[in-house]
Amino acid sequence: MRGRLVAAYAIGLAVVVAVVLGAGYLALAAQLRAASAGELSVRLDDVSAAVEAGDVRPVERDPYAQVISGDTVGARSAATPTTPVLSPREQVVAGHGRMVERRSAGLRGTALLAGRRLPDGRLLVVGTSLATVDDAARRVLVGLAVLGPALVLVLTLGVRRLVGGALAPVAAMTTRARELSTGRLPEPPGADEIATLARTLNEMLDRIDAANRRERAFLDDAAHELRTPIAVLRAELELGVAEEDPRAARRALTAALVEADRLGRLATDLLVIARSRAGALELDRAPTDATIVIRDAAARVARVHALAVEVTGPEVVAEVDPVRLEQVVSNLVGNAAQAGAARVRIAVAQPAGSTLAITVDDDGPGFPEPLLPVVFDRFRGTHGGTGLGLAIVATVARAHGGAATAGNDSALGGARVRVVFG
Repeated sequence: MRGRLVAAYAIGLAVVVAVVLGAGYLALAAQLRAASAGELSVRLDDVSAAVEAGDVRPVERDPYAQVISGDTVGARSAATPTTPVLSPREQVVAGHGRMVERRSAGLRGTALLAGRRLPDGRLLVVGTSLATVDDAARRVLVGLAVLGPALVLVLTLGVRRLVGGALAPVAAMTTRARELSTGRLPEPPGADEIATLARTLNEMLDRIDAANRRERAFLDDAAHELRTPIAVLRAELELGVAEEDPRAARRALTAALVEADRLGRLATDLLVIARSRAGALELDRAPTDATIVIRDAAARVARVHALAVEVTGPEVVAEVDPVRLEQVVSNLVGNAAQAGAARVRIAVAQPAGSTLAITVDDDGPGFPEPLLPVVFDRFRGTHGGTGLGLAIVATVARAHGGAATAGNDSALGGARVRVVFG
């Protein structure tokens, strides 16, 4: 990056220096020629005034002057030839007050010639050599040709040093990032773009590190939760294989089947949590008779656990995923049953600004007060469950744009969980 910046700067600077020095050279050359033209005009005025007064001696004393009449030369300076220094066409041009540049005998290099038409029709011509002007311009050009590249080189080296200093923190961050396994990048002081970049990258590293810690904790918790049902399942199967009494073997296999069901539910719950964490929990939202889905799901769980379940509220049609809604209700009622509740009441509502709201009250012991702030976290079960039921409830609610809350303010004396779908 530093090389590209310096190269771009050097190219841009070279163009600017070339334009500026070139314009300066052209302006200087034009100024030198203008000065020569001014001096020549003064000489022409002086000599012309004398000739018009009848005195041709100033012509003869002038460094370079002629009085031309057609193709003949009258009075002239010693340095001029005996023939006209201007062609007939150039005489016309000079007669109109315009100066002529050309090679002329008696003058070194290019000559600048100025003329004036006298009252008697003759043409007075004076001239000067531009060799001195051209030599001075060439010397300036050579100097600029040396100065320009030197200036570009010096400024480029200076900018390279400045850019290197400005980007040194980036190089330090790059080196540190290559070596980094844990920790943070060095943050330069100040509030410029480099310091902001370092802070932003460190914030990103903190988020990645936190996500990795959560991932490791999730895997550790999942492995721990899976280990118990697998061990129980293996033990029951080994017992069934070793048992000679068919009835005892059947009891062992039945217990193994229960553990297999538990293991399957745990795997399903883990899959839901994992998909939610990856942002891949898909919802199939559709207009759903939510009250019927809730009533059916609650009745199925109630039959399994011998619960008294009551569903109250209006018939609500909501834009939700019916499968996930059923999962939420099953988890909430099942959680109440595992907590020891004998009675559950589900209130269905459709408050303003929300698609659906479910409030589940039970007459169980409620949530332990220390667990209320983390009751929706993974693996927080307190009644022999997997600890994922309420976590899935909160996950599904968030996926619908809503939220879940928990407390011990149930009208039935136990726990209350409220789930709102956005």
